[in-house]
Amino acid sequence: MKTATPTAIELLKSAELIANEAANTVAVLPYWPVWAAAQFASADQAKQVLNFVHVWRDGDAFQIESTDGHRAFRYRLPAWTAEGLPTLWRIPDAGLLLLAAPLKKAQPQARLLTLTNDLRAVFHGGKGSGLDELASVNLAGFYGVCSADDKHPPTFPLMNQLWPDSFTNAPGKPWTFSARYLKEWASVVDKLSPKGITSTRSNSPLCPFVFDCAYQSELGQHFLDAKLELLLMPVQVRQ
Repeated sequence: MKTATPTAIELLKSAELIANEAANTVAVLPYWPVWAAAQFASADQAKQVLNFVHVWRDGDAFQIESTDGHRAFRYRLPAWTAEGLPTLWRIPDAGLLLLAAPLKKAQPQARLLTLTNDLRAVFHGGKGSGLDELASVNLAGFYGVCSADDKHPPTFPLMNQLWPDSFTNAPGKPWTFSARYLKEWASVVDKLSPKGITSTRSNSPLCPFVFDCAYQSELGQHFLDAKLELLLMPVQVRQ
C-alpha cells in the first residue's frame, strides 16, 4: 500500500473519527471510486440489479463494481493494512447494492462516502485536511443489503470472471467501440488519474477490451498499484 503523507495522515484521522463516532454508520468507502462506478451502471430500469453499484468483500479486498451489460467497472481496496489491522473501509458482511442514479452527480470536494442505517449516503470533504459533511442523498427504498436470511436476495453478475486472464498485442482486425462509452470512461480518467492517461489490452476483436488507469488518493488505505478498470465489450460490425 502507498506511504501516507502528512496530509493523508490528517485526513485518515478525520475519517476514522467520522467512522467511529457515528453509531448509525454501516459503511465507509472512498467517494470517487463509488462515483466512478455509478457512471457505468445501467439506466435501464428493466435491468433491475444492474441499476446498482455493488460493493462486496473478496478475500482480503473490497471490490466496488458496476455493469450495464456492455461494460463493467471495478476498483479494489485493501481490507487489511500491512500490519494486519483493518483498514478504514468497511461494509456489512453481506455486501451492498447502491442505486447508481442518485450517485452519478459529482460532489467536487467530496472525499469520503458513509452510509447510515437510516438509508442516507453522506458525502464528506472540503478544502484542506477537513472532512465536513457536504451533502447527503436519501437512498430509502433503493439501498440494498444482501443477507443469508433473504429468501430472494438480489444477485449481481460474477464480474471478475469477465476479465481475460492473458493478453496479446499482436496486430489483428480493428476494434470498434461506442464513442459515448469511450467518452464517459475518458471523463473518469481525466478527473481521477494523476497523468490523465489510460492503457488498453485485449485478446481479439471478439473478446472484451480492458482499459485501466492509475488512481491516486490521499484518503485512507489503497493498494500500491491502485487502478480503476473498465471492461468494454466490442461492437460487432457486420460486413
